[in-house]
Amino acid sequence: MRRPSRTAKRRAAGFTLLELLLVIAILGIVAGIFSWFLLRSLRQTELRDAGAQLVADLRRARSDAQKSGQVTTLQLDPLKTGYTVRVGAGTPAARELPHRVMVETETGPPQVLYQPPFGTLDDSGVVWRLRSLSYTDLQLYVKVVGITGKVMLSGAAD
Repeated sequence: MRRPSRTAKRRAAGFTLLELLLVIAILGIVAGIFSWFLLRSLRQTELRDAGAQLVADLRRARSDAQKSGQVTTLQLDPLKTGYTVRVGAGTPAARELPHRVMVETETGPPQVLYQPPFGTLDDSGVVWRLRSLSYTDLQLYVKVVGITGKVMLSGAAD
């Protein structure tokens, strides 16, 4: 019976350096693609959260104007990273948007004034754009319809 040589034992015992480098390279490429999709998904979630937060606060401001009988104002801040809500002459409540999301005026003024008793506007409405700073193609639009004050969230400006 013939005994295997030392080189045959070594080859059967493990992987070559080239095989290991190839596997590491493939894993690196797959991890890079996965992390890019994961990061984009995270930014989309932050943008949707910001949109939901702004819409909820606009609806709450309208409701506050109806309940309190006082003008309620929602004003965008100049840094475009948040806004303030004020009921009547009360202290404004500052709200920040999620990380790396900005809000800017698309059409209309940078504020909404809800008038009592019906929570209506006295102008033609506004459209504000929420956008991700990381991915410029990620954006949502918050629309406040003139007169009625109804609030909508959409992916298109019109």
